[in-house]
Amino acid sequence: MKVIIDNTCQFDPKLIKKLGITLIDYPVYLNGKEYPQSWDMPNLREEKDKFIELIRNKNNKASTVGIQEKHFLDAFEKHKDDKILLITQSLNNTRATRDTLRDVLKKHPEYDIKAFDTEILASGVGAQGLAMLPEAKEKNLNRDECFKLLEKNRANAHVVGALYDLFYLSRSGRIGLAKAAVATAIGLFPLLSSTPQSGVLKSVGKVRNYKQANARFLASIKTQMQEKNSNRLTVNMAYTNDHDKECLHMKDLLEKTANELTWNLHIEINYTGFALLPHMGPDFYEMGYVIGT
Repeated sequence: MKVIIDNTCQFDPKLIKKLGITLIDYPVYLNGKEYPQSWDMPNLREEKDKFIELIRNKNNKASTVGIQEKHFLDAFEKHKDDKILLITQSLNNTRATRDTLRDVLKKHPEYDIKAFDTEILASGVGAQGLAMLPEAKEKNLNRDECFKLLEKNRANAHVVGALYDLFYLSRSGRIGLAKAAVATAIGLFPLLSSTPQSGVLKSVGKVRNYKQANARFLASIKTQMQEKNSNRLTVNMAYTNDHDKECLHMKDLLEKTANELTWNLHIEINYTGFALLPHMGPDFYEMGYVIGT
């Protein structure tokens, strides 16, 4: 079996190679022209930082489009002799990708593909993959068994995050300019959350600093773990610029809690992929996690 996942998973190259998976990049556009990028390009961190600076400029407009047929076929052809398990972000959120994928599967029965919709966004996609892969290896699960495990994990997947650049949200039409100016002036930034099937990141409150944000995230996780009577937690975090400090602070909180409550904890921290930048802007950190059952 070969696992293919789209790059909303937020995995960095080292993790992709460690897991032995294949990645499909979402196309990214800047001012209406496709921006050259791929997960394995040379000097990847520098290229992402360059793109981040470009989208800081209010005169530039970034966007993404659905995965195209050629991108699916290129990935499938690499593993034409294998059983393929394809993992995607919420297809309700990217209907162009959904329609293209349906068309490809119909036209190309020569590829043995089972497609799984995580029904979630951002690092929640990667968290579901991370929660499945170690167990699949440990128990030598076949593809159908992996698919069932993904279905079970999907019901217990979450995404949370914090956005700092409210003026970027205003430029992209998500909030009004006045609201962005007031919130910035008084030092507030929004917390976002998403669960499977919602297909969107929704505001769930405001805080003044990342320590307040992480305290709220941790409180939610502890409650959810207790409700599920679970001791297994898989966490996938991503950040831009110097916001790794937020991820490291959250990691420290989770590890201390895991030691106290005897959780089985797995954490990965990645520098953001290109696919999230047009939507989240130049300054954010976010976290997908799966509560094991």
